[in-house]
Formats: sequence, structure tokens, C-alpha cells
Amino acid sequence: MNNSTNLPDPDDWAAEQVQRLRDQRPYRNLSADCPDATVADAYALQKAFVDALSEAGDWGSVVGYKAALTAPPAQQMMGVDQPVIGVLFGGGERTAQSTVPTDRPVMLETELGFRLGHDITTPQTEEQVGTSVQSVLPVIELAAPNLEQRPNAVDLIASNSATYAFIPGIPIAAPWHDTTRRPDLDQEAIRFLQESDMLHSERAGSIMQGQWHALSWLLNEVMRMGYPLHTDHLLMTGSIGALHPGKPGHYRAEYGSLGSIDFTL
Repeated sequence: MNNSTNLPDPDDWAAEQVQRLRDQRPYRNLSADCPDATVADAYALQKAFVDALSEAGDWGSVVGYKAALTAPPAQQMMGVDQPVIGVLFGGGERTAQSTVPTDRPVMLETELGFRLGHDITTPQTEEQVGTSVQSVLPVIELAAPNLEQRPNAVDLIASNSATYAFIPGIPIAAPWHDTTRRPDLDQEAIRFLQESDMLHSERAGSIMQGQWHALSWLLNEVMRMGYPLHTDHLLMTGSIGALHPGKPGHYRAEYGSLGSIDFTL
């Protein structure tokens, strides 16, 4: 144990969480072991978990990052004052236009993804960040908190922020680097339907003061946490509209001029 905060040893924590994932058992709640754990403590354990997943190889390599808890009410409920990040693995990618396999309960989120055109090693402002983007694409996230008890923020972060699976749509190439010519992503209307029932309809710019602000925040937070940002990495900026329990049936997410994603659970 780490004597300063009574935290679990990072390597022991990571090994146990990997085994729980393999066994399809819920993750341990960090707060149950260490009630005074901080967000910084949780990210240190997340990093150990991500490294262990990478070394294990069962879930592929790191392919990008995501923002979670982007809505202030969700942050307040979890006891934090900003979003949190998670790490995406290639093994979590699912194919649209097909039945999506899941082995645990999931929450469905409509999001936008940004594919990087080059490695990034320095902080990016909201005005600069478009120069790093090669394409924008619709994405469905299948989030799965999968913890033994109701989580708080440190529980969520330490278990990689409910990261499970995602369905990427078709990437859209445009002059994303040019603030005067690129499409206005924030005005895109996102509609999410199950069969004929409308689950939500929301503007893409409803999160974090807009999509470019959200992307800048995510890039900079990823770097601050010590993760690398490489060409072709996918950055998902968080849920647009409400989260919905994944139930059997056909779903369609419409992203305005950015296209749509159809899938079945």
C-alpha cells in the first residue's frame, strides 16, 4: 500500500482490474478502499490500469481518448468541477450497420469524434486546435461503468471512465484548419432514435461551450495526464444529449450534414 494516502499499489490495482475485466466481473470501487482518494490519485491508478491493458494485448492498442462528465449536472453529481478523460482501445471498436455485441449493460451516447492529422506535443488553444484535425466523424459510445457499487468521480476515473466500446461513422474531410471556411459543427442537429421513438434531439454545440472548446480541453488534459497524442488518434468530446440505457432494438443517430449511424443491440 502507498502510505501517504493508503492507496492500493498501482501495479496490484491494475492487475486485479485487468483480471476482473477478463472474468467479466465488476471493477472495484477505489472509494471503498480509500475514501480520501483524490482525482490525482485516481488518474495515477487509471494510468497503471491503461498500461496493464496495453501490455496484456487482449484489447488491442490505444487508439484515442474521450471526455466524460461534460455536463455540469453530471459533474455536480460526481463531486467534480470539470470533465474527466478515458482511454480508448482498438478492441472496443464496433461496426455500424450490424448487430453490436455486448457482454455487459451499456449506456448509449451520441458524440463527435476528431481524427488527428499529426502527433501533438504542445498545448492547443481553441483557435489552434483545428490545424491538428484531419477529419470529423459521428460516433456512438457504449459506456459501461461496471463497478461493484454506485461510483463517484474517483471510482469512474480509476476504472478508465466507463470506457467500453464505440461505433465510428464515416469521417468527413473539410478545411477544419480554417476557422473562416470550416463547417459550423456547433449548429449540427443531433437526433437519436430507437425504432420510431425519438430519444433526444440536441445541437452539437451544447457541450462545454462548443465542440472546438471541448476538443482543446480534451487534448490539453490528455497531455497533462502524460498520455501521448499520435496521428490517427480519435478524440471523442463527450455526450451530446442524454445518456440512454442500451436495450435490444434498432437505433439510428442522425448528425445533420455529418451523416448518420445505424446499429442494432
